[in-house]
Amino acid sequence: MSRRWLSGKWTCRGSGRVRSGLGNVWGGERRGVIAQGYEAGGHRGTFLAQSLKSASFSQPGTLALVPQVVDAVKVPVIAAGGIADGRGIAAAFALGAAGTQLGTAYLLCPEAATSELHREALRHAYSDATFVTNVFTGRPARAISNRLALELGPILDALPDFPLPIGALAPLRAKAEQQGSSDFTPFWSGQVSPLAREMPAMGAHAQIGAGSSRSIEVTSELVR
Repeated sequence: MSRRWLSGKWTCRGSGRVRSGLGNVWGGERRGVIAQGYEAGGHRGTFLAQSLKSASFSQPGTLALVPQVVDAVKVPVIAAGGIADGRGIAAAFALGAAGTQLGTAYLLCPEAATSELHREALRHAYSDATFVTNVFTGRPARAISNRLALELGPILDALPDFPLPIGALAPLRAKAEQQGSSDFTPFWSGQVSPLAREMPAMGAHAQIGAGSSRSIEVTSELVR
């Protein structure tokens, strides 16, 4: 979602903290920066930290991260993490973002390549059902909690380098999934899984867009 339609080829880099965002922009020609908050699903945009554990626990949330990145860079900032409806989009714009990136909001849409086991987990997931773990791939990523992550992690120091663990887990994961078990499968999800819409993507997109317009109007009225 953006304030306007953007044409042409964009080159963006993700960032999970302000220092990373500065490095990504200064390291080459960039047309935008994705500011990924702690709430986001999937892998973290943190690569400069010496310790994966400290990076996982100290990553700022979207609300704190976005305005700092906006103030620090001269390119458009795209907010990501914890955004799944019009209220979140309006909040991101109020913080100075030029656009938003939504992922978990669309995982239940029929067009998504989300497995049935993953869909079932999302349908029953609450906002506290996820955590950041590195046991699946060797790098921190937010997923719905399951047996493997709970028993080994969530953060494990003695792991092969990314992405070797996912390959080593493949046979065990495949066998478990054949039996309907998700004990060893990474189900990536942000903290907004309860807001995911089980409807065609076009309908979800229309609802989210309409909701953002209403929320922006309300916000504008409040600050007058």
